[in-house]
Amino acid sequence: MSEPRGLGRWPQAVGGVALAALGGALLAALVLILFYRAGGLPAVAPPVVLAGAELRLASGQGGQTAAGLEIRQPGPQGLAAVQGSARLVRAALYRRLSWRVDGLEPGREVRLVWSTLADPRTVRELVLPSAGPDGGTLDLGAEPRWQGRIAVIGLAVRGPLPQPLVIHHLELRPPVLGVGELLRWAVEEWTVFEDWSQRSINYTAGAPLDALFPPVLVVALWVGFSAALYAAFRPPRLGGGPWWPYAALFLLGWLALDARWQWDLSRRLEQTVERFAGKEGDERRLAGTDGALYRFLREVRWRLPERPARLFIVSADPHDGTAYQAGRARYHLLPHNGYTGLSQPPGIGVARAGDYVLILSPLSGVRYDRERRTLEWANGRLPADMLHAAAAGALFRVRGA
Repeated sequence: MSEPRGLGRWPQAVGGVALAALGGALLAALVLILFYRAGGLPAVAPPVVLAGAELRLASGQGGQTAAGLEIRQPGPQGLAAVQGSARLVRAALYRRLSWRVDGLEPGREVRLVWSTLADPRTVRELVLPSAGPDGGTLDLGAEPRWQGRIAVIGLAVRGPLPQPLVIHHLELRPPVLGVGELLRWAVEEWTVFEDWSQRSINYTAGAPLDALFPPVLVVALWVGFSAALYAAFRPPRLGGGPWWPYAALFLLGWLALDARWQWDLSRRLEQTVERFAGKEGDERRLAGTDGALYRFLREVRWRLPERPARLFIVSADPHDGTAYQAGRARYHLLPHNGYTGLSQPPGIGVARAGDYVLILSPLSGVRYDRERRTLEWANGRLPADMLHAAAAGALFRVRGA
């Protein structure tokens, strides 16, 4: 008995699809590695260059000049510091640091300061090695605290300044990655866990936002090369050929992305159950990602009047790393009329007697004089009573001028 027409070709076609998928995967990996080895890394992971215009004074007095940001005097605690946004880069990738500071006397200690997205309240410091007139460089790969996503980065100098300091630039960039390291990055990015975030309801990446090997791109290259290989070794006939091998390759890529997504969802579900199951009200809020902030804000609310009041919320960098904290503080303290976007307390002409000022830590350059009962900073002062102070911040009520 003879086989039905075309049935004997199915094993060959299935084998051809499998071989094409394997060859497509190898080609996709080879193309991406060659792209990065040929100098394509800066296009995907451009350096973060903070020149004078991108830096601001966190402590001390000074201003912008043509050469860079100039510090003329240190702050009240003898600290001169500048900082800027590190754009939430991954520390494991952006580990090459370079800087240039003019005006330092020989042997003067300069510290790198930074905070991470996961722990914006903790400021980490590292003493930098001596630098020449053209600046210095350092590989941060051996620093155990250099991890996560970097929110804010800066430089700090303690003690008096015999002459002004000029910060020309502060730069972070990835190192040159070898083939083995690129393959390790690919595996890690495909197996990394993407936890819940503010955009999870509308979007899933399945990998870091700035991934070197984005899943959708990798799968698109894989399917495209696989289809091209299958067509090359089994050219379509003039009268048309079977379409199902190409549909199978597309479906295989789709399933790979969906499997990655389902794995993320299952781990998210496990974490959600562990964190929130059986909890209600305040207990649930305290278990959230901003539980420590909510605990502090609950103590703040107890010291605010029942009637809605004007509340000025001051944070270290209102337009970047701590903007989330300020926004959450405003939300948790509703219906009080909260104002965010402030990097220093409001002046006397803005704040009125009876208003409240909430300062979120860390905030350099602002101090409270208990004897005079005033908030003081570089360019102003505000009469206020301290109502509550904790590691997360402090609450003040504005007095009459």
